[in-house]
Amino acid sequence: MANRRTLSSGDWIQAAFQALATAGVQGIRAERLARALEVSKGSFYWHFADVPALQAAMLAHWEAFATEQIILDTDALGNDGAARLHRLVEIVTSDLSDPYGGLKTEAALRDWARYDPAVAASLQRVDTRRLTYVQQLFQAAGLDDAGAMRAARLYYTALIGAEHLDRSPRQAVREDLQFLLRALLANRG
Repeated sequence: MANRRTLSSGDWIQAAFQALATAGVQGIRAERLARALEVSKGSFYWHFADVPALQAAMLAHWEAFATEQIILDTDALGNDGAARLHRLVEIVTSDLSDPYGGLKTEAALRDWARYDPAVAASLQRVDTRRLTYVQQLFQAAGLDDAGAMRAARLYYTALIGAEHLDRSPRQAVREDLQFLLRALLANRG
C-alpha cells in the first residue's frame, strides 16, 4: 500500500457507504474498505473496534447528516412552507450524497434493514422524523392536517421509489418530484 495518507473515521464511513451502495451490506468489510482506500487494515482498527462498530457509526452519521442536517439546511429558508418543500427537493436530488454512494445508498439501507434489527430501528426513527417534518412543511404551505399527512406520505413514497429507480438521471428525479410537489400544493385550501 503505497498511499500513506492519514484517514479519519469519516473517510471510513464514507467508504463503507459507497460499499453498501454498490455491494450491499456484504461489501462492508475491513479488508475490502482498506483496499478501496489504499491503506492497511490497521488504519481501520485505529478508528473502529470492529465492523459492527463501523456499522453503528454509519447509522449515526446517516441519521445526523441525511436527515437532521438536511432539515437544518431546508429550514434556513425561513417560514415559507412551499419554498422549503421546493428547497428540500433540490437538496435531496443534489450531488450531496455522491461521496456516500449517491441515490442508491438509501435503497441499500432499506434492504439492509430487512435483515438487521438495529438498522430497522434506525430506519424507523429516520422515516418517522422525515415524515413528521415533511408534514409540517405541507401544513406551513397551507394544507390542513389530514391533507398534509397524505401529501407527506405521497411525497416521501415517491422519493423512496425514485431511489430504487437508480437508472433515472438525477435531473429527471428532481423534475418528477417538483411536478408531484406542485400537484400536492395545488390542493391547498
